[in-house]
Amino acid sequence: MREAGEAGAPTISAAAALGGVALLIVLVHLPMLSFGFVSDDGWTITANGFLRQPADLWILFTPEAAARRVPDAFRPTLVLWDLLTYQLFGLAAGWHHALSIATHVGVAWAGQAWLGAMGAPLRLRAATMAIFGLLAVHAEAVAVISFREDLLAAGLGLAGALLASRWLRAPARGGGCGARARVFVLLRTISVGLLIALACGAKASAATLPLLWWLAEALAPWSRRRPLGQRAAWMAAMWVGVALWIAHTVALHGSLSPYGAEGNLRLFVSRAGLGPVLAMSTQIHLGYVQQMLIPWGLRPEYVDAGASWAAPATLLASAALLASLLYGLWCGWSGRRPLVCLAIVGAFVMALPTSNLAAMPNMRADRFLYFPSFPVCVGLAGLLLAAGLRFARRLGGAGEGAGRARWSWALAPIVAFVVMQGAVLQAQAQIYKSNAALWSSAALLVPGSARAQALAGEVLLAALDPAEVGSLEHQRTLATVRARCRSAMALDPLDELAHLCFARLAIAEQAWGRAQLHLERALALSPDRNHRILAALAQVALDAPGSSEQRREAALAAISRALREYPYAVEVWAVAGRIFHRLGDPALASEHYARAYELAPERWETTLWTAELALDVGLWRVAAALLAARAEIAESAPGVHRAALEGRLRDSARLFP
Repeated sequence: MREAGEAGAPTISAAAALGGVALLIVLVHLPMLSFGFVSDDGWTITANGFLRQPADLWILFTPEAAARRVPDAFRPTLVLWDLLTYQLFGLAAGWHHALSIATHVGVAWAGQAWLGAMGAPLRLRAATMAIFGLLAVHAEAVAVISFREDLLAAGLGLAGALLASRWLRAPARGGGCGARARVFVLLRTISVGLLIALACGAKASAATLPLLWWLAEALAPWSRRRPLGQRAAWMAAMWVGVALWIAHTVALHGSLSPYGAEGNLRLFVSRAGLGPVLAMSTQIHLGYVQQMLIPWGLRPEYVDAGASWAAPATLLASAALLASLLYGLWCGWSGRRPLVCLAIVGAFVMALPTSNLAAMPNMRADRFLYFPSFPVCVGLAGLLLAAGLRFARRLGGAGEGAGRARWSWALAPIVAFVVMQGAVLQAQAQIYKSNAALWSSAALLVPGSARAQALAGEVLLAALDPAEVGSLEHQRTLATVRARCRSAMALDPLDELAHLCFARLAIAEQAWGRAQLHLERALALSPDRNHRILAALAQVALDAPGSSEQRREAALAAISRALREYPYAVEVWAVAGRIFHRLGDPALASEHYARAYELAPERWETTLWTAELALDVGLWRVAAALLAARAEIAESAPGVHRAALEGRLRDSARLFP
């Protein structure tokens, strides 16, 4: 990467240098290929029936998407991406993780290419790419498949910025100012606007990218500043893309917020008010700075809390952030350190969408730093390279050998920083290997999180072996789950997950009345994603105390509501089939089982329950043919369920040959 006037620097082509950095990023992330689906992957991918219905894509751009509770309907780019990747990979988690890694490398590549379009030297581009690609705080965004929304937003947004910067400097095609030239300019403008719209359609964090682009082009750290009118034209194209995203969101939800901020207890601002939330946000963002520079304190979960503006921590954080912002602005205004201005002010600009000015379900998350960290990485690359060069010059020496040695020392700070970040990234990513690892780690690292305690309990229940019911180990697990549920309830009695934890525990203990009470309370508190609660409530209602008619009406009311409100939730259709199966209506049961299989053919429950239905109506040959046709799916069922069904099948074949 020889630069002009740098004797002793090795001569490396741009393709070799950047390709080597890309390969390093891939190698560090390779362990993620063995990870499974975790966290929100269940809601957005594994149990999202909409991904299996490409014919319904049209509703994604109408209010019908919100009415039918399509997961992440306000992020159409992400839903389209998930639908495409599901059609390609199914539920092969390894392939999805491979695509996330490739997308992350693509984001880093697009970022350095944008810097190159503005005239940045190869050395800075490669260093920025390495730092961004291996920054430890990115472990969550890359390791969790459903969080690729951040990757998509950054990749598409940086691609739009790259094209805008390149075309800002490119001569018009078609010759002069004729009609052909105007057509080319129009097509280029549409391309940039569309990329920004798609980026915002993946995640709102891309909405402030036009400001970052304008800042970079106005500072012009590495090239001559372009005329104001030309820059304004390309920025306007970007804002058109942002406007398209805003129009889509408002059309779907009637407002800019898809969360229905007023009265939503999942949003902390609904409990504490905006003032305390913004006060705490100053502390959060100062913590973000520390996490990017020194990857200590990374968490899979954070507890939402408010703060007082008079608190010492808030005053110190506000002063530190304000001082850094003023310093960054001064660096840009004076023209002495434009790169410092780009790093500091650019980070502030890109952090605006996640600064809690607008209500969000999580006040803080590591993945929120994915896009805002890019300008920080540019500044860090410049700082570490400058420090390395100053250190190398002090070594002195003469001759070509000494020059090469000095160049090696010049790279020492950037290499040390990247190695440290990459090592922490690999260790942090292990938390997201499975749901068991994720929520047990979250409960340990963040014991004050009701969500972590409740979900850690549910993970333990899900792992129970039906063959060990009544054993000492089974009772110990139930006691541990009970302690988790109590902790969650004590930490936040208004969190529906605490009541859902108690309900799952009661179901495991066959305490149907207690389960019904907790499910009803969870449903009253939960603002959305109620398909799991309604499905469980419908099943429990058939066994809860009361007359047979009361139980029947309660079960049908719950499952009817679930089918009406969540028509793409696979679990709802499978449970509906189970309800009608138990109520003695095989025709309706078969119809709902068929729909459940259509929405998610990978679920073993649907296959086994359909076979049970065939056995119950005396069609054992149909059951045998079904299990033979879906042998691979049936094999994924727990051994005790599979063995019981196979035993019934053998008995039916013997008794009714």
